[in-house]
Amino acid sequence: MKPLLHAALWSLTLAVALIATSVKSTAQTTPLIVYDFHLGPSPTDNVDYVKSLGFAGVVTRLKDAPDLAKLERYARYTASMDDFRLLAYVAYDFTNEASPQIWRRALPTLAKSGAPLWVVVRKAPSDQAIRELLLEMAEASQEYGVRTVIYPHWDTNIETAEEADVFIDAIRHPNLANSLHTCHEIRGGNQYDMESVVAEHAGNTALVAIAGAKENAYAGPPNLLVNWSDVIKPLDKGNYSLLPFLQALEDAGYEGPVILQTYGILNTPGHLEASIEAYDDYLDQIVPKVED
Repeated sequence: MKPLLHAALWSLTLAVALIATSVKSTAQTTPLIVYDFHLGPSPTDNVDYVKSLGFAGVVTRLKDAPDLAKLERYARYTASMDDFRLLAYVAYDFTNEASPQIWRRALPTLAKSGAPLWVVVRKAPSDQAIRELLLEMAEASQEYGVRTVIYPHWDTNIETAEEADVFIDAIRHPNLANSLHTCHEIRGGNQYDMESVVAEHAGNTALVAIAGAKENAYAGPPNLLVNWSDVIKPLDKGNYSLLPFLQALEDAGYEGPVILQTYGILNTPGHLEASIEAYDDYLDQIVPKVED
């Protein structure tokens, strides 16, 4: 082979190899965020702990007045952390007199943290009341430059992403988004059709939460539920593969946060570390989306 032709072919081979090794899936650039369930009362200690494990953020709950003070402590401590995300979900209960004040009082702190108004809706008197609430939230959060995101949750007024999208389509406000949760979609009977769920709803999804699960995880009437241990496990436990769900997110171009759901996981030492390792294993198997 002539030297110049050999050199040209070598350069072309090297260029192709560099391109191939530089292609990464969206998921591979999305480290896990984790709920602060069972971590402890100190936001600073919680942040330091999960950061030391490799998590890129933390989620806390907003239900009553003390939760607002906790959120503020989280916000102050994480304000200068460019590589760490603070999120919070609002447990809105129409029978709780504190609920209307909690989310409004949280808005300034959520805005400073770049966090959406992420809301679970419980015990609503009617669908009309839910629509009015979500519209009010979407308009108010827009004034603060953050989105309102529906948190579909089994055994509440909005249980799945499909039900959330019904309200989103009815309200038709540009500042209202959805979220996807493997545990609640499984509870809703979608465990064998997760790719379709993602394909249909990922376009307006702002947040995603995942957990390990049993292959035959329970789906059915809430009054038969005992606990969440079949659909909320460390990512290395259970025989339900999350790869189709994560691959579907990649194929749909989802670029938002991915959150590890840890509710009810107790007496399992090292489960956070094990979940990060299992998540990394999933990422290694994801085929990057080919851009048009």
